[in-house]
This record gives sequence, structure tokens and C-alpha cells, in this order.
Amino acid sequence: MNHLKDLPPGTIWPHLLEAIERDVIAEIQSYADSRKNNVKRGAETSELAAVLIDKYAAGLSKALHIAGIDSRVRAVADKLVCELDPKFNEHQQARWAGRPVALVSNFPHEVKNT
Repeated sequence: MNHLKDLPPGTIWPHLLEAIERDVIAEIQSYADSRKNNVKRGAETSELAAVLIDKYAAGLSKALHIAGIDSRVRAVADKLVCELDPKFNEHQQARWAGRPVALVSNFPHEVKNT
């Protein structure tokens, strides 16, 4: 038995699993709102915010999968990612095509350690 859903019927109430998914979706939406605010105030690019949301959602989705909860988290996150970066798939392919993979090709200013 590798997943919660593999437990005998009635062991875990279906509404509990649904509540977990609902809370995780609310969390990813809250995280996306935070990233959007950072984009609006100029702290992040929309491309970076989209990558962060995508990676966060991947982790949450994997955790739900391990727990045996079928979830819409990826679909919700994909929509949020595309709202921030409509060319997300194109940008993702470009990042992986470059070596080494990076979020930006040229850092606009030098960081000095003091």
C-alpha cells in the first residue's frame, strides 16, 4: 500500500481528501498572488515568477500524488503560470536549450561581496 487512496474504503473520509486538495489549491493561488505582487512592484520579472510558481506547484503536486490524492493542482498552476508568462513553454524550452541552464542570460549588474 503506497497511497492513502489504497487504504480500505471508509478508512479516510473522502471529504478529508477533498479538503486537503482545496487547501493546497488555495495555497498555490496565494503563492501566485504573492509572486504577482512582486512583479507589479518590480521585484521579479513575470518569467521568474512563473518559474517559481511552476516549481512550487510541481512539489505540491508530487506530495499529493505520494499521498494518493488525485489533484487539479497542476492544472490550476498551469493556468496561473500562463497568466503571468503567456510564453512560458517557449521560455522553458529556451532555458533548457542554453548551457548551463539559467533564468537570465546576462545579469544586468555585478554583485560585489564586501
